[in-house]
Amino acid sequence: MLVLDALTKDENGDHQLIKLRHPQTNELAIFVYSENDKTLAQMRSLPFSHRSFFKGNDVIPIDRIDFVTLVDPMFLFLPYFVKCSSMFCPLDQILVDESLPELNNLLMKLSELTNLKQIATKKEVGDLILWQYNENKTMEWLTPKIEKVSKVLITQQINVNQNAAISSSFKVCETSLQATDEQYKRYAYNIISEYLHIDIQKSLLKHLGLPEIVECNKRKADENKSDVNKKVKHKEVEYDEMPFQVIKNVTPKLTAKDKALKKAASGTKSISSFFKKSV
Repeated sequence: MLVLDALTKDENGDHQLIKLRHPQTNELAIFVYSENDKTLAQMRSLPFSHRSFFKGNDVIPIDRIDFVTLVDPMFLFLPYFVKCSSMFCPLDQILVDESLPELNNLLMKLSELTNLKQIATKKEVGDLILWQYNENKTMEWLTPKIEKVSKVLITQQINVNQNAAISSSFKVCETSLQATDEQYKRYAYNIISEYLHIDIQKSLLKHLGLPEIVECNKRKADENKSDVNKKVKHKEVEYDEMPFQVIKNVTPKLTAKDKALKKAASGTKSISSFFKKSV
């Protein structure tokens, strides 16, 4: 297991494994929560096949590596706020999981680690505090994250160009491997989108001014269409090359000699009739 140093400094820490809904898939995922350190991290697994490591004289096989990374709890709250975006509601009525009520208290504790004003509008009515999802604020909150990840990609010289996959097998011009700012931004967007619902992804893509990539789907559709046309055309050629032939039974014309033999044979018995058993 790979764990950040920040999560292992305190040997007497209160880190505990909890299950929360993943903001993109809505499926339960494992997180590491510390109330004292006010941190939340997700545990993810990277599967391996046919891997092992040495420990002394022993060879120990492994099938996966677990690693823990810090996560902003605000990402986990977005699906709940979007669900109640039509009106102002108290926070304890927004952070509600109807299928798993035991998560409600935990979600309220996690809300203390964030600044909800970054994704929602706050309204006070007497002693009551109400919240409503604000898409514009959410986009403004997500944009700096995209820019920060993009800068890290540039600093670490991460190759985000599509030609990177073939550069090891083919000699590619050096200028073709240089990624543009848009490519770095799109790559950073893909990383952040792993914690965003599909509807928020579309809004963020539009807010960043990045065009949607539809070439792959269009190419696949064209390929499927051409394949169908080829199959239909192939079948038509087969029918043209092998037409169904109707063979007519043509009776040969009898000559005068054949007619005379046929007339002479009428009224006579066949030779097989002489070998039948008598009853």
